[in-house]
Amino acid sequence: MQQNLRRRPQQLPTNHPAIFAALPPIWLSLPRDALQRPSCRPRGVRKPDGMNDKTPRFESAPARTSLPAWYPDLLDSVSEDVATGHRRAVTAANQEMLMSYWSIGHKILDRQHEEGWGSKVIDRLSTDLKARFPGATGYSPRNLKYMRAFAAAWPDPAFVQRGIAQLPWRHHVALLEKLHDPEHRLWYAAAAVERGWSRDILALHIEGRFHERAGKAVTNFATAMPP
Repeated sequence: MQQNLRRRPQQLPTNHPAIFAALPPIWLSLPRDALQRPSCRPRGVRKPDGMNDKTPRFESAPARTSLPAWYPDLLDSVSEDVATGHRRAVTAANQEMLMSYWSIGHKILDRQHEEGWGSKVIDRLSTDLKARFPGATGYSPRNLKYMRAFAAAWPDPAFVQRGIAQLPWRHHVALLEKLHDPEHRLWYAAAAVERGWSRDILALHIEGRFHERAGKAVTNFATAMPP
């Protein structure tokens, strides 16, 4: 029984004379090597994942033992600059955020005093802010109420920016939740900055009435805080 087999057309190499005979005259002026497919690597060898011909290639870092004796000092000095810059950037970003929260809370307070509206407006404001700034966080109704309480607790914006803006927002929430006496709130805010307390340590000292055991008068925050 005969089978109808479909033969695949014979594929000629790129340098076969028959191919050059069929080329237009202008192509015949090119060297034959120009018509052959360039190969930058042996056949069967794949490119590494994520790499292509345009991927930049960098030399590996030299071993530390091959570097000059002063290199460790350079590394330590540059590392200190990086750490200092990072801390300043975080502090500046925190100050900007807190001043923004204070401004929002202050505007809510002013409007509430003038118009006398309740919490429904804050709920609506929270929903509209989330719709207008989809990627933003921190504008829940509860947090907006904290902003209002924050502005009421610290009415002087210059004082906020100079002193307590060094504390993260979670510290301020703890101060607002756990303290109602303005002088005690002032004392614990100053102590948290001066002693570097975390939010949990701050809350623990407030609950344990640490200011009574410390034996110190309430800190004059305006003069104790660095500029």
